Amino acid sequence: MDNKIEYLHRTFMGLGAAIGELFGKSSQEQTNLFTSYIGTQIGKLLLEKGVVTRDTPVKELIEIIADELEFGGKYEIVEDDGMVTLAIKECNVCPKKVEGFVFKTTVCPVPGIVRGAIDVVKGTSGEGYAKLNPGKECKITECVMTEDVES
Repeated sequence: MDNKIEYLHRTFMGLGAAIGELFGKSSQEQTNLFTSYIGTQIGKLLLEKGVVTRDTPVKELIEIIADELEFGGKYEIVEDDGMVTLAIKECNVCPKKVEGFVFKTTVCPVPGIVRGAIDVVKGTSGEGYAKLNPGKECKITECVMTEDVES
């Protein structure tokens, strides 16, 4: 297979399907929890490879994560008023693409992965939220930490 990342995309899609089936109504919260651990490992790998540093701004970090994992064929990142929003217009990992599965709630792996990666790279336990509209446009918003404030 020429594009090996398709296997990763299918892994995310299968994870979403399993979580939706196992946990039902709270499936997005469960997905965020599970995938934050994936994000932690991805963040560690990005640090180890020198792709990012602890000083990488959150907006740039989100862009690197989106590019490295090829979340979206079409996306935009905007920083405004202390928040960074990743708007994915064409998602490559949307669990809605799993044929035969109907989800009552969302089971998107992207918010958890982004949150986990940011937390491990920045050494934080940050805050963020997602407005998910599967198959259309999903927005993941993260708080920009005040990185220049010293204790």
